[in-house]
Amino acid sequence: MITVLDAGYTSRSTVPLWRVRRLHSSVNNTIVMFPGKGKMMRTSAYRFIVYLLALPLLFAGCTIAPVQPMTPMAGADAMATEPALPEPEPGKLTIVDVRARPAPLAGGTGAVYFTVLNGLDQDIRLVSASTSAANVVETHETVSENSVMRMIPLPDGYAIPAGEALVLKPGGKHIMLIDVVRPLQPGDEFSLTVNFDNGESIELTVPVLDMEMQMPMQSMEHGSSHDYGDAKEESSADPHSEAKAEEAAHDHEHGAMSHSESTMAAIKTLPIRAMHKLDEDLHRGNTIDLDAALKTVQELIDKLDAASWPDDLKDAVRSIRSKANDLYAALSNNDLSAAKELAADLHDLLHELEGH
Repeated sequence: MITVLDAGYTSRSTVPLWRVRRLHSSVNNTIVMFPGKGKMMRTSAYRFIVYLLALPLLFAGCTIAPVQPMTPMAGADAMATEPALPEPEPGKLTIVDVRARPAPLAGGTGAVYFTVLNGLDQDIRLVSASTSAANVVETHETVSENSVMRMIPLPDGYAIPAGEALVLKPGGKHIMLIDVVRPLQPGDEFSLTVNFDNGESIELTVPVLDMEMQMPMQSMEHGSSHDYGDAKEESSADPHSEAKAEEAAHDHEHGAMSHSESTMAAIKTLPIRAMHKLDEDLHRGNTIDLDAALKTVQELIDKLDAASWPDDLKDAVRSIRSKANDLYAALSNNDLSAAKELAADLHDLLHELEGH
C-alpha cells in the first residue's frame, strides 16, 4: 500500500497548478508530494515546513517490517516435496517402503529401495544385502559431480545413527542388483536379506513396481566418462520418461544384453563377482589370500584372451587386460596399496565392459 502526503496548499480563491516533485521512501512505500519550483514557493520557511512534515514518515521507514507468515498453500507445497518419515519404534530395527524397479532382461540390472528406521539406542551400519535373484548385490549411491550424476559403489554400506532413518531411493542410496538371474517384471516378488553390523539380519519380500509411478532418477554414469546427457534432456520434458532414462542408464552401465549372445556369454565367463569381492576386501583392509587373489586375476586374464571380442569392445578389453596385469604384479609384490587402487579401477572397467 502506498501512502501519499500532499504538501501543497491553495491560494485565496483558486487551486494553483503545481509542478510536483516526489520524495519517495522505498522502505515503507510512502510518497511525500510537495510543490516544485514556482512563484508560490517564495520562502525558505515554506520548504522547512514541507520537509518537517516529511520527517516522521521517513523515519517510520526505519522500523522493522513484520515477517510475512507462510501461506497455507506455500506450506503445503513445501511439505509435498518430501513425505514425512515414520518415527522409529523404540528398541526395534524396522524396514518400510520396500520396492524394486524392474529388470526386463536376465543378466541385466535392478535396484532395491527401502527405508530403515533405527529405534535402537546405538548407531548401526547396513553392511550388505543378498538375494538369489541376482548374482551380485552391492550397496551403491548416486552422486552429482560436475553436474553429472554418477553411481558409485559403497563397500562399507550405510551408517544409521541411533533414533534416525536411512532412506534408499531413486537418485540416492540404493541396493544394486547386478546380473539378475531372471527378468524382474512389475508384479513379481523376490526375497532379499539385509545385514547389519550388530549381527542382525532382516528378511524382506520385495515387490517389483512400475518405476514410472515412482520417484524418478536422472540419467547417470558409473565411474566412467560416459555422458547420458541426451537421456537427461529428454527426461526433463516428461516426468515419466525420467524413470525410463534412469533404467536405460543402469542397463547401459551394468550390462543389459545389448551385445550378441556370444559376447554376452564371454562376459559371463569372466570372474567378475570374484573381482568385486577382491576389490571389496582390499578396500576394507580385510585379510587377503594372495594365492586365491592371484588365481582370480590370472583367470580374468585367461578368459579375456580366450574370447573373441567385437571391434567395439577390443579397446575396453585391452584396458582391462593391462590393468589386470598390473594388479597381478602388485599382488605378487605384496603391494596392497597399489593393488587397492588397481582393483577399484578394474571394478569400474568391468562394469563398463558389461554395459558398453
